[in-house]
Amino acid sequence: MSPTLLEGAVMIILIIVAWQIGVTIAPSVMQWLRSIKQDVDQAADQSVDVPEDRLRSYNEKEHTNGTRH
Repeated sequence: MSPTLLEGAVMIILIIVAWQIGVTIAPSVMQWLRSIKQDVDQAADQSVDVPEDRLRSYNEKEHTNGTRH
């Protein structure tokens, strides 16, 4: 079965309508993705902000090795 002229016209119209819907929705989707990226970046920055002295004391070796002097 070969496609008829009517089917071809309907297919072209559907492609044009889908394209127009995509062009209309794309800016809002891109803005939504940008806001998600900013939220993830903020969460990552907050998790990295650890005080220096806390890191330093965590990595220091204990000089007494658990024994009492």
